[in-house]
This record gives sequence, C-alpha cells and structure tokens, in this order.
Amino acid sequence: MHQHSLFKSLLSRKVAFGATLGGAVLFMIIGVVLWGGFNTVMEATNTMEFCISCHEMEENVYAEFKGTAHDGNRSGVGASCPDCHVPRPWVHKIVRKIKASNEIWHKIMGTVDTPEKFEAHRLTMARRVWQAMKETDSRECRNCHDWDTMNPEKQKPRARNQHVFAMEKGNTCIDCHKGIAHKPVHKEISEEELEEWAKPIEAYKFEIPESFKAGLASAEAAEAEAEKARQEETQKERERRKAQALAVQKKIDAAVAQAIAAVKSNQTDDTAVPAVATRGFGVNWSGSPERLITLFYPGQTSMEWTLVGKYHGGARPFRAGDRCTVCHDKETADMGEKMVTGEKAEPTPPVGKRGSIPVTVQAAHDDENLYLRFQWEDTEHVPVPFVDGGKMDPDNQVKLALMLATDEVEYASQAGCWGTCHEDLRTMPGHPEDAAAAGLNLDLSNGVTKYIKESRTKVEEKGRRGKKLGGWDKLKDDAAIQAERDAHKYMDLVRWNSNGKTENGYVLEQRIMDDGSKIDAQGWLEAGLWTVEVKRPLKSTGAGNISLEPGTVYNFGFAIHDDYTDARFHHVSLGYKLALDNDQAELNAVKAKVTAAVAAATPQQATASAGDEVDSGVDWSKTGERQITLFYPGQTSMEWTLVGKYHGGARPFRAGDRCTVCHDKETADMGEKMVTGQKAEPTPPVGKRGSIPVTVQATHDSENLYLRFQWEGSEHVPVPFVDGGKMDPDNQVKLAFMLATDEVEYASQAGCWGTCHEDLRTMPGHPEDPAASGLSLDFSQGVTKYIKESRTKVEEKGRRGKKLGGWDKLKDNAALQAELDAHKTMDLIRISSGSGNVENGYILEQRIMTGGQALQGSITEEAGYWTATFKRKLKSELSDDVNIEKGTVYNFGFAIHDDYTDSRFHHVSLGYKLGLDNPDAEINAVAQ
Repeated sequence: MHQHSLFKSLLSRKVAFGATLGGAVLFMIIGVVLWGGFNTVMEATNTMEFCISCHEMEENVYAEFKGTAHDGNRSGVGASCPDCHVPRPWVHKIVRKIKASNEIWHKIMGTVDTPEKFEAHRLTMARRVWQAMKETDSRECRNCHDWDTMNPEKQKPRARNQHVFAMEKGNTCIDCHKGIAHKPVHKEISEEELEEWAKPIEAYKFEIPESFKAGLASAEAAEAEAEKARQEETQKERERRKAQALAVQKKIDAAVAQAIAAVKSNQTDDTAVPAVATRGFGVNWSGSPERLITLFYPGQTSMEWTLVGKYHGGARPFRAGDRCTVCHDKETADMGEKMVTGEKAEPTPPVGKRGSIPVTVQAAHDDENLYLRFQWEDTEHVPVPFVDGGKMDPDNQVKLALMLATDEVEYASQAGCWGTCHEDLRTMPGHPEDAAAAGLNLDLSNGVTKYIKESRTKVEEKGRRGKKLGGWDKLKDDAAIQAERDAHKYMDLVRWNSNGKTENGYVLEQRIMDDGSKIDAQGWLEAGLWTVEVKRPLKSTGAGNISLEPGTVYNFGFAIHDDYTDARFHHVSLGYKLALDNDQAELNAVKAKVTAAVAAATPQQATASAGDEVDSGVDWSKTGERQITLFYPGQTSMEWTLVGKYHGGARPFRAGDRCTVCHDKETADMGEKMVTGQKAEPTPPVGKRGSIPVTVQATHDSENLYLRFQWEGSEHVPVPFVDGGKMDPDNQVKLAFMLATDEVEYASQAGCWGTCHEDLRTMPGHPEDPAASGLSLDFSQGVTKYIKESRTKVEEKGRRGKKLGGWDKLKDNAALQAELDAHKTMDLIRISSGSGNVENGYILEQRIMTGGQALQGSITEEAGYWTATFKRKLKSELSDDVNIEKGTVYNFGFAIHDDYTDSRFHHVSLGYKLGLDNPDAEINAVAQ
C-alpha cells in the first residue's frame, strides 16, 4: 500500500512549468508515437513504389527511366526516384515535401493526366528540376557521385577532361547531364537558354583532389602504353603483310626473269626490255616516327554542329579553347561506328561501311621537300544503295586529301581541317536548293563546296532564334577575300586520286583545285594494304600554298574516300600538329636520307607459280580472316575445367556454355597468368610468351579444303630443365589442328580440349609405369591424348579422393572399333618445320599418327612471320577422317609448339566452328 502511494506521489510531482511527471511521461509517449507515425509516412512517400503509384509518373517518366544506367547496370547499383529528387538532409527534405503539396493539387486538377498534357508541361517541369539542381550544386547527384571519390582511370578521356573542366570553371553535374534518365527535352530549347543553364558559378569551383590528379597521371600513362602497344601491333601487321607481298613478289620476279630470258633468247640486239616502274620517292622511312591516326566516318557533323551544345556535349570546352583531340583522340573508332550505323548524325547510313580506318602516318623532309606516307588496310567493296552501280566515284577506288594551315585560320589550331565543313555544304542538311540563283562569284556547279569563316561576313554558328546554320551566302567582296589570301588565311589542300591524278589547291571562299606549285604523289595497293606517298616543296610562293619552316608548328588534317565514295561519305581525322624536327609535334617530320626511287615490278596481281604448291591457284585476298589468340595452358586439363574449385566456369560449362562465351576475349590474359606461374603451372618457362595471335583463313574448291595460319615468330628462350634448352631441337615450330563432329563429347563446347587429360604425360596425374598395366596401347612416350568415348569411365570431379582422368579404363577392341566406325574421333593433322613432314592421324584411345588420307602442307618463315598452309580432301573413305560437307558445322581447334618446345609446353586455341560457305561459322571456308 505504501509502495502504491509512493508511485502515485511520483507521478503527481510537478517537475517543470507546473506539469506533473506523469503528464510529462504521457506527452513523451504521445510524441514518440506521433514522430514515429510522421517518420513512417515520410519514409513511405520516399519510395519508388509511392512515386509511380499514379499513372502520370508510371506511364511517362518511369517508362523512360527503365533501361537507363540509373535503373540498372553491371554493378547492380540502381537509383530510385527519391535518390535523385528528394534531399537527404532533414530540413531540405521537409521543404521538398511541402513543395510536393503543389503536385497533389495538380494531380487533383488533372494537369498532366494524359500523355498529351504531360508533353505540353514537360519542359516546364524539367526547368523546375534543373533550377533546383543548379541552386544546390547538384546536391542529390552527389549522394552517389563525388569529386573526391571519382577514379579517372575508369573514365573515358572525354569524361575525365570534362570533369576537370567542370572543377576548374565551376560547373555542376546538371550542366552536362540533362536527359540521362528521362527524355532529353533540353534538346528542344534554344542554344542561348542552354548556355544560360550551363553558366559556371564561382562558388562551385573545386580544387582538383590529389587522388584525381594521381588517377589522371595513371590513366594517361596506361593509355600511352596501350597506344605504344597498338602502334607496335600495327607495325607487326604491316610487316606480316609485307612478308606476304615479298612472297608474292618472289613469284612475280621469277616469272618476269623467266619471261625476260625467253624474250632475250628470241630478240635482236636492238630490242629493248621494257623499263620497270618506280614506286615511292626513295625516302628511307625507317628513321621516321610513326603515328597511328584513326579516321572516322563523320556523318553530318559540321563545324556548326560541334558548336551547338544540344548536338555536341563538348561545345563549351571547345569554345573555351580545348582541342578536339583532348576528348576524342582515343574514341574516334567508337564515334565512327555510331555515325556509320545511323545511331547519331546520319539520316542515310551506308549499310556495311566500316566506321573507322586506322592509318599509319609518317613524315620526313630533306633540304627541299616534305614527304608524307600514309598506310591503311583495304576494304571489301560495299555498294551504296542510293547510286546506280553502287559506286559514287567509279573512276577512283580511293582518294586521299590532306590540309595544312597556320593558327591564323580560326578553329584550325583546335580542329584541323574541320573548319572547312559547314552545315550548308552539298549533301549536308542546310544545303540551299538553288545556290546558283544567289548570283555570287562562286563556282556552284557542284553545289556549295568547302569554305572557311574568314571568307564570310558572318557565319551562323548557334542557330539562334531559328536562324539556319552556316554562311554560304554571306560572301565577302573580292578585295576582302584577296586580303585574306595575302595574309595566308586559307587551308592548303593536296589530293591524290587512285586514277593517278594529283591535285594541289586550297580552301578559302570555296575549294579551288589545280592551283599553286607542283605536288607529286603516288599510291599503290599491295597485299591488301594501301600506301600513299606525297612529295611537297617546303618553300612555295604559289597562291594557296603554305611555306614550311623549322620552329613553326602547323595544323594538319586529312581524309580518305575509300570504296569509290565521294562528297561527305569519307573518313576524316581530327586536327593534329605537324612540324619539322620537333619531337613535341604529334607528327614530327624528321630529316631523312632520300635516294633514287625503288623499282617495283609493274604487275600488281599475284600469279600462281608452276609446280605442286599447296595453295596453287588460291587467292587468299578473297577469303576472310579470323584472328585467334592461342594461349599457354599450363596444366589445365579437361578434368581441371570441370572442377569448380579450379575453374569458376565449371557450372556454366556443364550447363552447355562454350569456352568462347567467357574466354574468347581474354585468352592473352589467361596465357600470361599461366606462363608466369600465377595459375596451374608448377614449372613456369621463364621468358616464354603467354599468347600468340594467329591469323586463320579458310577456303575450298569442289574437292579440297585449304587452311592458312600466320603468326609472328619469337626469339629463342632456352628452357632450363632440358640440356641445350631445346625440347625438340629438330623442329623450331610444329602446328597441329583437329576437326570433329558434335558426336564427340565436349567437342562442340571446347574443340580439341577433350583430348587433354589430367593423367597424360607431363601432367600432374601421369602414372609412373603405365606399361605395367598390360593395356593394348603404345606407352613408349607415356600416356598420350585420348577422348572419353574410348574409356568405360573418366573421373571428372575427383570425388572422395579419386584420381582425375581414366587412362586405364580402356574399352575393349570391339567397343573401340564401334566408336571408330561411328566417326567418334578427333581428326588430327600436324606439320613440323624441321623436316617439313605432314602427318595425318586421329585420336580415340590414343594419338595415332599413321593412316588417314594423303594431304599436303607447307610451313615457312619469312621476315619474322611464320605461314603454315594445308590442302585436305573434303571427302575420304577412311573411318578416322572427318568428311566435310556443306550445311554442317564442324568443331575446330589448333595448337602451336613454338621455339623448339614439345608436349604440353605449347600454345592452344579454344574451340571454334568451321563451315563451308557459312557466314555464321567463326571460320568460314568460302568457295573459290
């Protein structure tokens, strides 16, 4: 009783402002309940489900949001409506919720309850969001994205340069990233308004974090290394093609010598042998640096297009002085692909045209001339559908044009020759219907041609208030144009045509050709590679010509019309810098030794030589190429791939995935891991390369399949565990390939990988004395390759400590014969470089290198490149040979033992598909 009175007394005790303790506790409980309810409501209205609960949001902005990078991405991180549109700080969140009451009112009124009404108000709503983000320095964006945690190494060059620009100038996220989650309505506003929205704010400037600077330096170093590797790869490819050309040339030379000898034996003393044509200008190019420049298909992207922000996100940095190369030098191939496919700035995409052309450019000079050399790979002809005959310029398969200018020409320093291309040129969107009616002193017979801004009184560059872009009809008078010409404000232009014509001219008020001093140029196609050399005087006084002097840097750009194209359907470069003996210039013309021009045989087509050559009569230029990267496999057997603790892809493989699904693009990385001992290799061969890129070609006639393999050789690296360092001293190289139908287990998924087991010789599970088993197999070299069909059981998982493999679980002879009769074998062909011996065999219960149909093969090494060629009958009566027929796809794999290696110390391919006249096959043997 006393305790009850005490409790009652406590509750009745006044604590503050006359309130009792009991009352205070009651109000606290009520407060917690009210706050909990309020907070629950707040959180309930902060969900995606709540936001799209009304059809206005679900059917419009949410439908647009689905599929964007903020909805879902490779890392599985997504943003919901509140993440972007509701502040996280409590005070700002409350303010936003109060403002949301206005949205409830418009919901009741039906302001945007139909798609038509929504579109009518969309821009108003977007401006409201832009304004909120602009005022808060894109506060909600920074919930996830922050300058301090950005890693520029993971960003494209364009993105990281834009971020640096934003930090330095005071721009915020929404300035550039409008329309990334919803309809890009900002493209409907004027350029003036867009610029107003994107104006930098002084308070938003941000000191570039040290981590960002370090990332920039790391990214630039990595890109420089990648560019170096790309240059080297291009050089190797060119050398490979050169080796091909040399082989062809040897045939030609032999035929020419034979023909000359025949002529001389029948000619009189006064009969002259025809002179041999010369090629090039005698420049020793070996000392000239190479620059790999990727040209790209530009679509309808004019100079004005680049200056309008709603078309080109880089308009502001460009106007601030950035060069095009700052953002785009590493992404020209991607840009070209977007435009050639019609994804961007191209209303009439030329189907089948390549989006880019990598071109190797070199420059040199002597005391009098500048020399330039351009080399690029040819392409197959793709007819354009909008021209009769499919060729826009049937007289010229190729044209190459280059331009030079000083910094006096506006935009030349930033964009090279881009300033000559305008929105109102012929075939461009703003081309006038009847330009000649203007009565201007211009040659308009082919429409409006290139011009530069210096020749016009005004060029509309922003399209303000609906004005048309360009300025073709705002021509200056003759005196003003002459003054610009006298001031060297023009683009010096040189053009070479594959019909043999070379033109010299310039661009000012229009494109003027066949003017100025004499220019020499030559071009030729050899082994699928175009080469164009240009010889131009350093000094010139002719109209439209620029004199080149040491100590000055010139602006340079060029374009190629390939595959008989014309007008804007070319590939173009960005703007680069050219100078004499200046290693800071992107194109450094070094002083070179120039001698007499090199003689070249007049014929440019290969002729088949007499004799029983393997590929006699085959024109390899008409077959496709597949580059397959072989890799060093270490001790990775078929069983290894099926055990999950060794191979993460075991489960997908067992479910039916092919090895190529995951690994086709990473074989070089895999080989590097294993050759260095990081994975599956207890005795790494120090110095051995991890991978070999091999170019594979296939063709056929009515009777035979022809295969050609080409790859770069390597320097000899002695292996430490063999006397003399050579495992097979008689053979520097061996190449083997296998063919199988889908009847052989794993062949469809892994090619020839199913022949390699954990218990083969030099593998971890090889038995100590297999001969003691008494099996009817040749064990003189240990356990050799076999396939699962030859065994009663192959242990593939090593359960309960069982050894992987099944070398000793051999089926009886009758069962093996049945498998052989059912063609359940791996057809195997191997060639050795030492003896030139070609072996034809198969794999079933073991590797058998006898029997099989007769076939031909050759292997040669020239200019550092190996070429192996095979001729194999399509049909065979033998049960261990695979018959190859149209309509069937065969499983194919191959391996190379290079540098005198043997056994498992080779490089192997994944499994690929081979078919006859089947474009879906990875190796398509086309008929000849």
